[in-house]
Amino acid sequence: MVRSIKLLVLVVLALVLFRLEPAAAQAMKKKPPSGPAITGVELSQSIKMLEPKCPAVLIFDGHITTTRPTVVTYKFVDSHGHVWPEHHKRFSLAGRNGVSHKWKLGKKGKTVDEWVELQVLSPDAKSSGKVPVRFTCSK
Repeated sequence: MVRSIKLLVLVVLALVLFRLEPAAAQAMKKKPPSGPAITGVELSQSIKMLEPKCPAVLIFDGHITTTRPTVVTYKFVDSHGHVWPEHHKRFSLAGRNGVSHKWKLGKKGKTVDEWVELQVLSPDAKSSGKVPVRFTCSK
């Protein structure tokens, strides 16, 4: 009889603990911070060329400003309608985080008049706006 009571107490205790576990887990979960995670997106050409030899390889420096640690999905698009593959990057600290992009374009003696844009897709949709790319290739 004592053995049956001990077993019953263990079963009841186990049931109580399992029923409390989800409630305790929910209480311990943190709510995500309110407000946007992305507050700024910037893009600029890293080197300005006077008379580039073409095709030229251009490098663009981008900055994505976050309010908290987050995973950001972004891509680059250009005036030709080309969309580069999406990138997924974890920013472990809030603040200004760097990204970069290379673009090869231009033909000898021709003028290049294009644009490129950095687009953040998630966690919040934001864009750098179109960054103009204008130069004339040397002959």
